[in-house]
Amino acid sequence: MAKEKIVLPKLRFSSKRSISGQIYDFLRKQITETKLKPGTSFSENELSAHFNVSRQPVREALMRLNHEGLLIVMPQRGSIVSKISVSGLKQICFIRTSLECGSVIKAKDLDDKTFNKILSQFAKNLEKQRECLNEENTAIFLNLDDDFHELICSLSLCPMTWEVLRSVKGHMDRIRYLSMGNESPIAQLISEHEEIFEALKSKNFDHVVELLKHHLYEIMQTHISIRAKNSEWFEEEDE
Repeated sequence: MAKEKIVLPKLRFSSKRSISGQIYDFLRKQITETKLKPGTSFSENELSAHFNVSRQPVREALMRLNHEGLLIVMPQRGSIVSKISVSGLKQICFIRTSLECGSVIKAKDLDDKTFNKILSQFAKNLEKQRECLNEENTAIFLNLDDDFHELICSLSLCPMTWEVLRSVKGHMDRIRYLSMGNESPIAQLISEHEEIFEALKSKNFDHVVELLKHHLYEIMQTHISIRAKNSEWFEEEDE
């Protein structure tokens, strides 16, 4: 894997969160939004100097990213941004579909007040999504897309559902950024979200599950053309 020199913007730390957590979020965002290419390398010392912090919070952040498969951490040699794993993508799709569809099924147990409150949040989210059609802002839309699916997870009333899902979907997120506007037009994704929302409003939970399965596994088709155009981003022998 060819190595590329790291180029990072500055990070302003908040006193309300741990340093390691903020470094983790910052680096994860740089990787998943495809600002750091596979092969980009850096060391704990380089990052410590860049962030002006000790090596300990940097090490903790790097180990979390390594656990998620976004970094390859090599003792005494530094860390390298990994390539996208297609076999990993298949596993992510299974986990994501299981958790989100399971959350929809749990929605059957919600009282009307809680259910309607979540529906209201869905409606506001979709309104903001539609605004992206005019602005053509990929980053804003993908954040709203995450919010939409986090709302689906919230139907379970189990906060860990989205936390677990977010921690495993790094490879998927990179493909989302590589595909947006081409293989995955924003208008199409919004239309699918609206269809899911309408079925949810009608409490047709079985239909919501079917729509979600199609929606979430669609990336297993779109990644093929993305991989053909961006082969350097993917593992070579990975099916």
